[in-house]
Amino acid sequence: MDLLSKLNNIIESLPYLFSEGWLTLALIVLLTLDLCYSNGNKRMLYVLAIITVIVDIIYLAFFAIPSFDQLMMFTIVNTSWSIKLKILVDFCALLLFYQLWARHPKSQHEKGEGEWIVLALGMLIGGHVLIIANDFVLAILAMELISLPSYLLTAFKNNKIGTEAAIKYFIFGAISTAITIYGASLMYGLTGGVDLQSAATFADQNSVLFMLAVIFIVIGFLFKLGAFPMHVWVPDVYQSAPIEAVAFFSTMPKVASTIFLYRFFYFSEVCNNPYISYFLLLAALFSMFIGNLSALYQKGMRRLMGYSSIAGAGFILIGIVNINDMSSYALYYFLWAYVIGNFAIFYFIGEVEDQTGDDRLESIKGIGWTNASLIWGPAIVVSAISLIGLPPAAGFTGKLLIFSSLWDLYMSNSEIYYAIVMVLGLLNTAISIAYYIKIPFNIYHRKEKVNITFNPYITPLIFILGLSLFILFIIPSIIL
Repeated sequence: MDLLSKLNNIIESLPYLFSEGWLTLALIVLLTLDLCYSNGNKRMLYVLAIITVIVDIIYLAFFAIPSFDQLMMFTIVNTSWSIKLKILVDFCALLLFYQLWARHPKSQHEKGEGEWIVLALGMLIGGHVLIIANDFVLAILAMELISLPSYLLTAFKNNKIGTEAAIKYFIFGAISTAITIYGASLMYGLTGGVDLQSAATFADQNSVLFMLAVIFIVIGFLFKLGAFPMHVWVPDVYQSAPIEAVAFFSTMPKVASTIFLYRFFYFSEVCNNPYISYFLLLAALFSMFIGNLSALYQKGMRRLMGYSSIAGAGFILIGIVNINDMSSYALYYFLWAYVIGNFAIFYFIGEVEDQTGDDRLESIKGIGWTNASLIWGPAIVVSAISLIGLPPAAGFTGKLLIFSSLWDLYMSNSEIYYAIVMVLGLLNTAISIAYYIKIPFNIYHRKEKVNITFNPYITPLIFILGLSLFILFIIPSIIL
């Protein structure tokens, strides 16, 4: 391809990147407004950020044109599935900005509101790019665009605990990125390309070097998922970062990393190599057991949700192993249920911390008997049930679809380890009941008058999120 053809390919690709261009423009405008009106009412910046994301969602839902061609010099693929996932990460950002707006000025970052928005938009752009990336170089750049703002947001409270957590987060992130870059360089040396399809030429070969390259590449994305063996940072970051950042960390990077990994395995067919499947399934099992068993002993809701996030990454990895149409729908549905359930719980934790200054389970005893709890109480119960994977909530359908796709994989090739993973996955679902149920149990533990009042802007949204989980359980076709 000559230079003119390359330029034409780039120009023809630009209309497919309207969403990323719009978010980048908004980032620049909001940063400029923050600098120009440093003494003004920064709450308006949150409103503009919310409008930005809503416009992007409307564009993606009704006007975005999918392309099955490889765009921008074969570095991106913008399919209809990519567009759906970009809507999901936009939804995460919308919930984040709404929470920031609603909790102002109670949030612990009044002096850095403009920076907050810019960093969050930078992460969102990185999520968009990672979803459509078709080569490892662009994927690594996108992963760093997500990671670098994450380190800063973790330390945003400017206290000792937050700084220590941010340093640990940064060290693990740097190590995982270095390992991923080394894996990508090995892949380039083996295949002569950095695009996802190049790996398909080696997928069926039992080359030790090829398997190492794939594992090294995957490790970087296990870090963003918070999965074993790159999970150690999760509890400390969840404990120390601002609650809004934690809600965002637990969802958006997971969605983007999941989709890239799934597309990598889909295009390269590396899961045809049994050793790669063994590695992923072992990572899934260790993630589930470490997350669930550790969560049993937590007394604080932040760390409890941190360990549950590790366990959730294990279920996601099970969905990634099985590459077929059903597993793609299962992952998509599961991610929607996971995002909604997590945000509802973190909204709740944020309100409890504002009122009591504490996130311990003891601090929520009896608050379910206040009048306002008639709105948010049932929603929190449904959200906890959804994260467990029980009816009548969307999380049940999500896990059912993932286990069903795994069962189909077992029936198609009769490999016993798939059945073992499914049984152990069901066991972990049962274990998770013991700690998720602590939240609604403590809310309604004792009937006595508790002086606590939730934010009037947050309470209705918690109810809407809980209701959404119930509606998605009844009518899953809404998003499928």
